[in-house]
Amino acid sequence: MPEQPTFSITQLPRFVDISCVQAFHNRADIDELARRARESNFVSAHVLPNWVPYLRDRLEGSQTLVGSPVGFPSGGATTATKVFEAQQLLDAGAQELDVVVNIGRLRSADTGYVTSELAQIAAVVDGAVPLRAILEVGHLTEEEIRLGCDCAVEAGIGWVKTATGWSGVPSTVEHIRIIADQLAGRARMKAAGGIRDLKTVQAMADLGVTRFGMNATVAKELAQQAAEAEGV
Repeated sequence: MPEQPTFSITQLPRFVDISCVQAFHNRADIDELARRARESNFVSAHVLPNWVPYLRDRLEGSQTLVGSPVGFPSGGATTATKVFEAQQLLDAGAQELDVVVNIGRLRSADTGYVTSELAQIAAVVDGAVPLRAILEVGHLTEEEIRLGCDCAVEAGIGWVKTATGWSGVPSTVEHIRIIADQLAGRARMKAAGGIRDLKTVQAMADLGVTRFGMNATVAKELAQQAAEAEGV
């Protein structure tokens, strides 16, 4: 995998993607997302699939990448549907993709299904953009989290992400500890879902997290706190 910049809390926006991926987010919300992304130089901004071309236009000329989810938020669509969606998003100009694993299949220990589906999506993406597997840890036991990590690695996906942010269960440092232990350096980690303070961010970074997903308001607040704490 290409080298990642060393995490720095003072450069937090370059390790954070902000998002508007709730069903109720409208055009004004996407405009505000783009404005905040430009203002704070967040590394990427994520929107639901239909908004990708619109956000690409709003972020033209900026350093912020445009991301979008596949199979969001349940992960329960058919494999063919998720593969097609991944291709559509690439064609629409998405520069990062986060795919929700089939949570029900994973909880059924149907690792062959989960791995095959992720591998088919990875084959479509073919390294063109970063691709992350979302485990939705709030619905999983430790054993299931470990199985999900192995499925992602076996499928050739280079990142594991904790959650969609829709489950209502926050991602914790302990979740990251389990994922880091199971991955053992075989993939990178992204933490998302209920991360609200710098102490948690730093603790997760210490375990190897190099990307965080947050809503735009929280991300801006934490970036400001980080800058103020360091006097920059």
